[in-house]
Amino acid sequence: MPRVTTRTAPRRWRRLVGILLAGALLAIVLREIVNSSTYQLFGDYVARLDTTDRVVALTFDDGPDPVQTPMMLDLLDRHGVKATFFMMGRNVERHPQVVRQVLARGHEVGNHSYSHPKLIFMWPSAVREEIERTDRALRDSGATGDIPFRPPHAAKFVVLPYVLLQLGKTSVLGDVDPEEWKRPGAEMMTASVLKQVRAGSILGFHDPMGEDTRRAVDAVVTRLVADGYAFETMSVFLRRRGQRSDAPSAAPR
Repeated sequence: MPRVTTRTAPRRWRRLVGILLAGALLAIVLREIVNSSTYQLFGDYVARLDTTDRVVALTFDDGPDPVQTPMMLDLLDRHGVKATFFMMGRNVERHPQVVRQVLARGHEVGNHSYSHPKLIFMWPSAVREEIERTDRALRDSGATGDIPFRPPHAAKFVVLPYVLLQLGKTSVLGDVDPEEWKRPGAEMMTASVLKQVRAGSILGFHDPMGEDTRRAVDAVVTRLVADGYAFETMSVFLRRRGQRSDAPSAAPR
């Protein structure tokens, strides 16, 4: 009996270590899938336009903000550039006049959920309410046509894509992230964006983040226009994609 124990114990430990390593690897893979800004398991989504044309989409999240959003609009007006603003429903309800100002200046609006939760931890009915309540608020503020959706925190797994599929909504991700949450400063954000950007990129900023973000946007737009890039709204991007039946929904970097 002692011999049997000494022979089987190492195998048991190896099996346990193997299970733990496999579990850790699976957790890492799932985390990447859930938080990826360029990939979604299923449903209609776009992270970058598959094109050689020098076009990009400039997008903003988390507004509208009664102070910061109009200042960003002034900057975009100076450049003659149009963007897409993915708005939180609770902010839309608080500041509908800012939504109307965004639309009046020729920009587009999208849905960024009502309260900005991580939607992977919610029931389908709650996820649907987050989306539909925001759509209602946007339409009450003047939005028309299809309203694209962007996942808060870029978090999605199974429930959110399922709900979006039921609602017939496109999930807008992005392949250029300045990582404003790290507060790197305008110069570093500018350098990071210009390093990442390419034809068909979707750039994701946050208009409520303030002066550093505006300075970075100013510098990025100036440079890209000088390099021959044009800026398009998401509706134009999605129409371009629809004109190519062979274009994938997303093109991971």
